[in-house]
Amino acid sequence: MTSVTKTIANELLDLDAAHAAFERDGFLIVPNALEATQVLAVDAAFKTHLARHPEDWANFSESFITAPDVLPRTDAFDGVIENARMFALLERLIGPDLAFEELALMQRKPTDNVGELKGWHRDIIRAYERRHEIDAISVVYYLTDVGPDDHCFSIVPGTHGPGVDMRTDDVQPGMEFDALGAAGSAFVFHARCIHAGKLKLGSRERRTIHLYFGHAATPRTSEWTEIPQRLAERHDPRLPPKLYAKAATTASVDGVGRRPRDLPAGLSTAEQLIHVQRAANRRPEVAA
Repeated sequence: MTSVTKTIANELLDLDAAHAAFERDGFLIVPNALEATQVLAVDAAFKTHLARHPEDWANFSESFITAPDVLPRTDAFDGVIENARMFALLERLIGPDLAFEELALMQRKPTDNVGELKGWHRDIIRAYERRHEIDAISVVYYLTDVGPDDHCFSIVPGTHGPGVDMRTDDVQPGMEFDALGAAGSAFVFHARCIHAGKLKLGSRERRTIHLYFGHAATPRTSEWTEIPQRLAERHDPRLPPKLYAKAATTASVDGVGRRPRDLPAGLSTAEQLIHVQRAANRRPEVAA
């Protein structure tokens, strides 16, 4: 795995090579995507939010908790969205209509239960026959080192394009690539790629920030992240011109990012997310 990671990192020295690698594999690893000082500041904000606002966090298991809607409470993560180091790459992969979609914080804690809740899946839309509709790119920032013995993101290369017809049930051990990297690295992947979290005994705690980017004119990938007014009104010539265009978008993709309209009243955002994700995981991939 280390040699593959180094190859991908070296390809990123050239945007043409990076684009070709992404088209081939559906993912890239970007070392030093965040500066060291930014990693420290953002990680501190992560821990502060976890301590002060436990109600924002969806607890899926003893090892997996996530907060999908932190932007209305704090501007501490705005700089991650607006990371200038990534814009040239993202505009190359998506185009000049690059738009921010969503942001979530995720904590993976040490555990003896290494059974993964979601298993192998594609993001946004779980239905196999609708896989070609998935058209967004995720950027996962590592706030902690992720080594061979740590919980990690695992992906099946090429399943966004050349291997798009693979079903999640067809994944066999050895097909996957484990995305390892130091704190400050970014893992960039196409949401259509089959992937999963891989849990490991003896792992250190892993903290990550998950962002999605898409095209400004398409429906939003998720209703879980509110884009606050301070971002919607931001006018900065250094940013992609349509970065926050979806702050005014009400339409969303019919998938796991849409809030069901028939949920019981009074559920928090975190409780709603748990309900939706667990319902999606119970359905076979062939379901519409």
